[in-house]
Amino acid sequence: MGNLFSDGLWRSLHIECEPGFEDIISAYIFESGFSGLEEHSGPGNVVYTAYYRRTTETDDPFEKLSGTLDELALSHKKDIARILSLENVPAEDWELSWRRGLSAIEVGSRLVIRPSWVDYENTGGLVEIIIDPKMAFGTGSHATTRLCLETIEKINPEKLSVLDAGCGSGVLSIAAVKLGARHAAGFDIDLDSVENARENVIINGVRDRVVIEHADIFGCEPGRFDLVFANIISGGLIPNLRRFRDFLLPEGKVVFSGLLAEEETLFIEHLKAECFKVREISRMDEWIAVEAET
Repeated sequence: MGNLFSDGLWRSLHIECEPGFEDIISAYIFESGFSGLEEHSGPGNVVYTAYYRRTTETDDPFEKLSGTLDELALSHKKDIARILSLENVPAEDWELSWRRGLSAIEVGSRLVIRPSWVDYENTGGLVEIIIDPKMAFGTGSHATTRLCLETIEKINPEKLSVLDAGCGSGVLSIAAVKLGARHAAGFDIDLDSVENARENVIINGVRDRVVIEHADIFGCEPGRFDLVFANIISGGLIPNLRRFRDFLLPEGKVVFSGLLAEEETLFIEHLKAECFKVREISRMDEWIAVEAET
């Protein structure tokens, strides 16, 4: 199949999902390279609206997801998800779709995450993280992000150095320094995410302690850190486990998220094969986060 688009405009893809397969389909949507996802629940099947920008510089997320859905249909002997339509979406409409329905989100016992346009009566003295998502994934609403945020709070990053691999909106780096980390660095392969993360760093007043770079996992040399976060779909974790070792200081910890619960056994096997020691596994909905050390 040839490339349908190459002009860099945003698209929305509407996908109908059979009941019981929502988590795995949403995971494959992001793994295919989509930048945002809305869920429309009704009396029947769930319909997702997934957003992406097609350029000549990256693989086509539409084609990748289409191929994945074909493979799933063969393995399950039925269509568990169907592509309904593909539409052009002006960038400003994409951003407005994020704004609708976003609200303040309390995470753990110390954090609250909110967009700048949402008022929040902070009577409990929570640490506020302001995230204006625009075209990046990571507002704190998804289970994998919440698991990472709760782990930051549990570990207590005071005076630690923190790396966020695949930083998205920058929420983990910002939360870490606001909870006392000495400094944090993040990188992402998606330029829109990097620009958004840098804006959020400025909004939160932490630009003196957080650096965000545009790079892939092998194109950056950020140094070594006490605490590393990798909130990435498993397809981006397993092949790069040795690389994550390069980012760790002696006695450093790494938190892997973006993992479905059904992937736990296989992922742990890969960790042990690369000489990681599993310290703790956290769970939320159908997702897990694995805290490990070398």
